[in-house]
Amino acid sequence: MRDDRSSYNLVNLKKFIKGLSGERYKTFIIHSGPVTGKSRYARQFAKDTGGKYLDLLKKFREDEKLKSRIDIFGIIEFEKLLIKEARGTNLLILDNPEFLLNTWNEDGYDLLFHLLRKKWDSFKPSYQATLGVFLASNRKILDLKLITSKGDTRVFHLNRLESLEGGHEHE
Repeated sequence: MRDDRSSYNLVNLKKFIKGLSGERYKTFIIHSGPVTGKSRYARQFAKDTGGKYLDLLKKFREDEKLKSRIDIFGIIEFEKLLIKEARGTNLLILDNPEFLLNTWNEDGYDLLFHLLRKKWDSFKPSYQATLGVFLASNRKILDLKLITSKGDTRVFHLNRLESLEGGHEHE
């Protein structure tokens, strides 16, 4: 009996990123519920593609200077940190940023979405790396319209991605 999982139009993330090469805003979001393998997938994907994996929660836990500034660490500092982390790589995978987004007075998700939609401009030297953000699913992400210049979405549920082992679905 034929396995018909291919009819789900799973996304090959490597090919998707390659397709972003001509885009001005080379950003995307991967989301799913808690404890579903997002971080494992993000780490492995960064490793397999030669990208850089940044666990923001771990970085703040381990860096006393960042930890002491969390209450005043806003979107501008966040953007500067991402630019610094993206230097020297073609792909920056950001994981676990929710704790920080939830500390901002304004809606942190709206600020992040604006960064991904309008600020991470690959036509500018500091923003050359493709930026992928792994987040826990919520209503704002489910309602988000983040699209390429061709009208394709840049927001994917983890279960829509092909597995990294070359199989048909994410495990």
